[in-house]
Amino acid sequence: MYIREFLEEKDLREKIKKLSRAEGYLRYLLFELIGYNIKDWRGGDLRSLICGLSYLIVQSVKLCYEATDGDQETICGISRDILDTMFILMKRWNFNEDLYKLGSKLWTKLDYENLGDRREVKTLSLEVSRSILSLLK
Repeated sequence: MYIREFLEEKDLREKIKKLSRAEGYLRYLLFELIGYNIKDWRGGDLRSLICGLSYLIVQSVKLCYEATDGDQETICGISRDILDTMFILMKRWNFNEDLYKLGSKLWTKLDYENLGDRREVKTLSLEVSRSILSLLK
């Protein structure tokens, strides 16, 4: 629902709020899963979390380059928060060295004051997204 609201929003400021809300929900979902101390994490909530993270990483990076200065800093920060959630998930459930390296590289390139090349960062976000989805195998 939160991701759908984010996608449907046209106003940039409202889109930022909805992106933040969607990220917050995914973080909440992660901590709910951790709280249950689940041995087999392949259930529906995990799929929602992984698919949501995968999708929001790509969309937030895209939005980061579409925004102006003040908004860009906020959106890039949210993108980094989404990656932080991914790192927590990997640490608790299924660590993947290649995904960790890709995610770290993307996190670094989303530094607002030294934002990486648009094409390179978007491509990297797609690689991270695909790698997150591969965790479900």
